[in-house]
Amino acid sequence: MKQLLVFSTQLMETGGIESHILEFCDKLSARGVEITLIVPNFQMKPFEESRLKRSCKKLIVNKGKAGLRTMSWLFSKAFLMGFNSYDSLYTNGQGESLKIFATLIRRKKYWVHHHHTAGDLNDQATWGKLYWSTLKQANKVIACSYVNAGSMQTVLHRDINVVPCFSRKIEVEKKDGKINGSVKLGYYGRLIAEKGIDVLCSLSNDADCAGIEFHVWGQGENYPSAYFKKFPALKYHGTFNGTAGLTEVITLLDGFLLISTHPEGLPVCLLEAMGAGLPWLATNKGGITDIAFDPLSTRVIASTLSYEEIKREVILFAEALKSGNVDRSKQIEMYNKKFAASAITTQWEEVLAL
Repeated sequence: MKQLLVFSTQLMETGGIESHILEFCDKLSARGVEITLIVPNFQMKPFEESRLKRSCKKLIVNKGKAGLRTMSWLFSKAFLMGFNSYDSLYTNGQGESLKIFATLIRRKKYWVHHHHTAGDLNDQATWGKLYWSTLKQANKVIACSYVNAGSMQTVLHRDINVVPCFSRKIEVEKKDGKINGSVKLGYYGRLIAEKGIDVLCSLSNDADCAGIEFHVWGQGENYPSAYFKKFPALKYHGTFNGTAGLTEVITLLDGFLLISTHPEGLPVCLLEAMGAGLPWLATNKGGITDIAFDPLSTRVIASTLSYEEIKREVILFAEALKSGNVDRSKQIEMYNKKFAASAITTQWEEVLAL
């Protein structure tokens, strides 16, 4: 039986990479791979932690805040794990600890690093010296999209493989035809300013958007529930649990918004929207253009637009949805072909040499 060691720098309560890791461990363990997962900054909910315990042979996590104690914990765990043999080491995330951890895992046959942000010049400016070393020394480096891989190949002077992240396949009742009443647009995921949360709040208060309902799900230190009381027209729902919760979210919405300035890789939230046939509008960051194949149901706008320009695009998106002129089936067909678990599990096995 193949032994896979997985190191993720952090797993927060919500987020695309958290969803990816959950699905990654589920799908590979179902193929007979024994997984040991270690996370020095683990903030996931008990529901997700229990799921990881079921899919992993060993789950080794630290729930304390980052600091010297956490680094000491990581080094001691890595030193002991270095005496074990692994068919492959899969590292995920970004930071200086990746190179140190990989060096301490002495008896690994193969090292694959997964870089899941944009890889462009702005992203590269955040890479520390040891992280550059990780990207140059890992046996393989994986990007989430071809756009991101191209940016990384230019600066690293090496081949960058492309494998999509895992995402949850959501089945919802088919929505076709005109929308009666308000158009429901929303966002779910990590609540950080770079994901356009403030823009959604402003839009909800804008008289020009009177025919649109704005919804938000997620959690973030700078966006407690009290923050949204300043925007009574925006409906903040808190967090949700698992696939059942996500199904309820996507069933409610008519369209998804990702007004991001973050160095996106290939957002899992957009893949999940695609799999359910939920139309979306997103800014042109990272690999998003890789999955924008239909100008009506997968809309991409510049990340440099002014608020008024963004508002105009959102209103046009809502009007198209209300008219019933947006075909949802094309997204589902594309997802099933390229991004469903059945399509990418084998790709991950191949790049991990399992």
